[in-house]
Amino acid sequence: MLKNSAVAERIRETAYFLSEQDGHPEGKAMEYWLRAKEMHQRQIAYDSWLADGAPADRSNLHWIQAEQDLE
Repeated sequence: MLKNSAVAERIRETAYFLSEQDGHPEGKAMEYWLRAKEMHQRQIAYDSWLADGAPADRSNLHWIQAEQDLE
């Protein structure tokens, strides 16, 4: 369960959109949710990395922090 309900709702909306684009295939809800979560994690990490001045040696730290923020 995600701590931030607004982020959780955005992930659900993104997962629904991705599923809708593929015609809502049966039994794939978790795959779409995980894909949507990764998309949001990637965006959070990228935004944080840019805000930090885009240091070449710290991008992985931003990815890990974004993952922790979503857990």
